[in-house]
Amino acid sequence: MTRPESQIISTNTFFKLKVLIILIQIILVYSCSKNSLLNTGLITKSTLYVNGATGNDANDGKTISSAFKTIQKAANNAGAGCLVLISGGTYKEQITIASSGTILNPIIFSGNNSDPVLIDGSGFNTGTMLSITDKSNLIFKGLTIKNFTGKDVQGILVNASANGGVANITFRHLTIQAISWSANTTTLPTSANNAQPFIVYGHGLTQANAVVNIILDSSVVSNNIPGFSEAISFDGNIDGFTISNNTVSNNTNIGIAAIGNYGTSTSSIFDQARNGLITGNTCFNNISLYATSAGIYIDGGRNIKITRNRTYSNGTGIEVGNEQNGNTSNMIVAGNLLYQNQVAGLAVGGYDSKTTGQVLNSIFVNNTLFQNNTLLDGTGEMVVTKASGCLIENNIFCTNTQNLFYSLNPILPQSGNIINYNCWFTAGQNPSNIQVNYLSASYMAFGTYQQVTNQDKQ
Repeated sequence: MTRPESQIISTNTFFKLKVLIILIQIILVYSCSKNSLLNTGLITKSTLYVNGATGNDANDGKTISSAFKTIQKAANNAGAGCLVLISGGTYKEQITIASSGTILNPIIFSGNNSDPVLIDGSGFNTGTMLSITDKSNLIFKGLTIKNFTGKDVQGILVNASANGGVANITFRHLTIQAISWSANTTTLPTSANNAQPFIVYGHGLTQANAVVNIILDSSVVSNNIPGFSEAISFDGNIDGFTISNNTVSNNTNIGIAAIGNYGTSTSSIFDQARNGLITGNTCFNNISLYATSAGIYIDGGRNIKITRNRTYSNGTGIEVGNEQNGNTSNMIVAGNLLYQNQVAGLAVGGYDSKTTGQVLNSIFVNNTLFQNNTLLDGTGEMVVTKASGCLIENNIFCTNTQNLFYSLNPILPQSGNIINYNCWFTAGQNPSNIQVNYLSASYMAFGTYQQVTNQDKQ
């Protein structure tokens, strides 16, 4: 069976596409809700109880009536196979995890579904609310971390030291809010102004001490002011992660980021977040004051699949780039819904001519881009910069009133990119009244664009 050629879509088809977009949204929401019901299914060997209102750290923590007062006391006493049950209430403490579980017997920290557990950072202005360094086989669920303001503060830190390691940590049904470098959303940050709501650092020097199998699922990360940092960030020697079914919104910078080539691991061959899955997330209103911020951003990652996400009203919907020397490679961006973002729905490629950073050998298929570039700045639905060997195929592009399909900017190196089998729509339905910015030229007719660039001829 041959595939249909790239084409301009009719009005009737456009209305069908709008219905399809709505159906996709419903399916995504249903799937996220269904997946959020997943639980660990593990049998624990012992239970420790925490009750901030009635507990006492002089107790043994083994019964409800002899509960500990603080989560930290339970963390100090929890061993492999232990379930830490935390009663609802407010806990004003900064917690450091003291021990690891085992693969078959992880340590579980669980809130109360009917009575929220709030780990409150009010009154603190430095440090980390939940810190995990060189610990493995842990599960956290049903916790809220919020109200923490100060320079370089962190909501949750997962950290593998240069010669340490982290493996098998799962976070489900968390809420992370109001982790901020400043209390004022309109204060312009500099590179020294950072806060990190959820950060994973892989400092490991070898494959053996990479961060492995980190899961963040069915959580809310919203209303944070991270400055020059991201709301969710996986950085450095990280090999195997899943970011799924989360709502990431109203943060003053990038929503979800997978990062590499910044020297987090001083061993450059391992200094990339890799072999990851980013799926089922909804990212919106992640807007930076100082740059174009994406709902989902890959900067120096490798072998990551980004699929079934809905990202809208951000600076960019999804960006696969590379800012530093080195590359981002072997990405699959498939089946995402990207609409009404400020600049572009999809951005591909490095952009800094002072570095070697580019995107290599990546695939962008079956995505729907709808009325992006709300700033009307002449970018279009998609922008391509320093990228080579990339395939952009079987996507649906629906423009806004600019009738501007995409921009491929003349920033070298750039070679071997194929753009084919895509469906293009403009409200005017006129293939002689469109625009493609391709290298140093602009084409105003679809046939001319096809003939001169040799793109979208299939």
